[in-house]
Amino acid sequence: MASLFDMSGKVAVITGSSRGIGKAIAEQMAEQGAKVVISSRKPGPCQEVAGELNEKHGEGTAIAVPANISSKDDLTNLVEETRKAFGKIDVLVCNAASNPYYGPMEE
Repeated sequence: MASLFDMSGKVAVITGSSRGIGKAIAEQMAEQGAKVVISSRKPGPCQEVAGELNEKHGEGTAIAVPANISSKDDLTNLVEETRKAFGKIDVLVCNAASNPYYGPMEE
């Protein structure tokens, strides 16, 4: 079966990619030849997913960079670590959500 898209040579940062839809996106991008950055708030799950992708698609396919998207410092580190590992960013998938406050408006 022919590929729907080729991502050879591309680098993709996927936020919220340690599980669910984000993980599925990362898996498909790696399948299509991309280098992927697995990112969510918890380091353990990020490393687990990156390890699975490296095992399946070859060492150096994925890295784990934990980040809370509501933290500017975390986002800066996410970009820096991605550039350090892969030299560039071609694709950004903003899959992570932040947790807004749903209390009374006066608070």
